[in-house]
Amino acid sequence: MSNPLVQAQQAANPMQMLRQLQQNPLGILRQRGYNLPDNMSDPRAIIQHLLNSGQVSQQQVNAAQSMARRMGIMR
Repeated sequence: MSNPLVQAQQAANPMQMLRQLQQNPLGILRQRGYNLPDNMSDPRAIIQHLLNSGQVSQQQVNAAQSMARRMGIMR
């Protein structure tokens, strides 16, 4: 189980969180409580699975994409 203090510190540094997410997307998402099949690696497939399974809403995906655009991570 992750230390809540460490999670709070990571959340405060979005660039660090992004690097970790890029290095180990399934591990990071699972740490955050998301349920994903072992064979997933494509970001679009991961997002679609999370949407289809009701683990995230379209509004949450849109907000994350908007934030990524503002940070220059995504076009």
